[in-house]
Amino acid sequence: MREDRDIPRPPVREDREIPRSPMREPRPQTPMAVQQAIEEVNQIIDTLRGTLDDMEAVLETLELAERQKIADEQEIDTLRRGLRQLHRPREGGQPSPRH
Repeated sequence: MREDRDIPRPPVREDREIPRSPMREPRPQTPMAVQQAIEEVNQIIDTLRGTLDDMEAVLETLELAERQKIADEQEIDTLRRGLRQLHRPREGGQPSPRH
């Protein structure tokens, strides 16, 4: 028979309590911390206002591009109609003179 020391045993796991930090009582904010928070919020508001201004400028550019695109499409349609009229035979059966 084999002795117990020949059989490997899993390591023994000790159940230890994980040390926890003691419960802290919330401390009142100092006036300086509150003032700093107010300043940070005001900076965020300023940043958001700047971002909004930038987005409005982009929107204006997009709207201008859309209006220009519509105007260009209308001009292209007008030119196409003019080309079709040039290619149609004239009424009265006479071919158009070529230059």
